[in-house]
Amino acid sequence: MSEPIDSHRIKDDIKKAYDDIADVYLKWTEPSHEIRLSYLETMLKSLDSAKENRKIRILELGCGAGVPCTQLLASREYISVTANDISDTQIAMAKERLPESVNLIQGDMMELDFTREHFDAVTAMYSIFHLPRNEQTVILRRIFDWLKPGGRLLANFPEAEFASSSDQSWLGGTKGAIHWSGWGREEMRRLLADIGFEMEIDEVVVDSEEENGVSRSVAFNWILAKK
Repeated sequence: MSEPIDSHRIKDDIKKAYDDIADVYLKWTEPSHEIRLSYLETMLKSLDSAKENRKIRILELGCGAGVPCTQLLASREYISVTANDISDTQIAMAKERLPESVNLIQGDMMELDFTREHFDAVTAMYSIFHLPRNEQTVILRRIFDWLKPGGRLLANFPEAEFASSSDQSWLGGTKGAIHWSGWGREEMRRLLADIGFEMEIDEVVVDSEEENGVSRSVAFNWILAKK
């Protein structure tokens, strides 16, 4: 029988780890910037028709140091940006790179609380999969509630299904640990449909990740879904 998941420990581990490796992580993510920005631009185009000369509200879950996606969002004067990250260090780095107009919130995304139909879009790149799987389902339902009718969710998840995976020294870290989990592509598609999302993009992109001089291929399921 498996041990019960200690969500508090997992979050504490992740916070310590990302605080520790923040600078290294920012450099390490550079190869993924192009794919992140490409999907973000696609999402923004889908929102342009609904702009109607008003501010578009976008929430970013797992903004890191604000590079490159929060920077792009903040550069569009018609977008009001709220960005969240669990790491104090990442948020501090984001403050150095972003205008004061961006509302930065440090903390566990599961502790966020917004009114219904508050946002036009929510982005979550390389972030929700750090939550235990049961919490992933909860946050996706909350996101659906936070979105206005016609709002979009842009997120990526592991293509593979696995209950949990952890690494205490990821990217050379010496504090905490990074945790991941995934429902898998087919189950995630079913979960999103059950919540009420309509899939607009559902495709797999393989990242080439390097750590300690060793490269490996990791497949991610990229999703753009409409409420």
